[in-house]
Amino acid sequence: MKSLAIYDLDDTLLCGDSEFHWAKFTVSKGFIKKEVYLKKIKAFEIDYRSGNLDFDEYCSFLLNPLIGMDVDDLDELVSEFIETHKEKLIDPMTFDLLERHINEFRLVASGSLDFIVKGFTNYFKLDAYLGSSYEVKDNKITGKLKKAAFAHGKLEKVREWCQKNSYIVEESFFYTDSINDLPLIKVCPRSIIISPDKKLEQYALKNNIEILTR
Repeated sequence: MKSLAIYDLDDTLLCGDSEFHWAKFTVSKGFIKKEVYLKKIKAFEIDYRSGNLDFDEYCSFLLNPLIGMDVDDLDELVSEFIETHKEKLIDPMTFDLLERHINEFRLVASGSLDFIVKGFTNYFKLDAYLGSSYEVKDNKITGKLKKAAFAHGKLEKVREWCQKNSYIVEESFFYTDSINDLPLIKVCPRSIIISPDKKLEQYALKNNIEILTR
């Protein structure tokens, strides 16, 4: 069986935050007022970097403009988003990281909403993805978060996926930039840290974890 390589998405596989750019995209489409967006997104960014993000509130903010949208229409919107924002989110390291494991099974595991994670997974032609799932009724988005893939929630989702697909988390490669991924880092001895913040950098240095700088 192939080895498993797990990639975080934002600021790891991508050189920016996909949901930040998604929010800007929804502003450009008229889904969110610019003033509301600027105030909220900056506050969420500060909380995320400090490890104090209210993840449910954050996801509700991103999902609210999509309430009532048909999921098939959302797929088309995500394709448009990636085409118009890929130059801001993809850099040479993106392809370097993917090339490292071109002959292995490549899984994207991200706290981002799974329609975004799915979009980039398909764009890069990777094998599978895990993201934060949202509620759909009668093929319409309700605006409610279903199951988060954030912090310990990401570890749980990865473990469940590995059990179903006969992989072992502890034998996998894992790439991330975020201190919020510490639960998964701790169980993956093959973790590689990408341009970390100070907290994660200190942890990586103390535990002899490889650091790559973008």
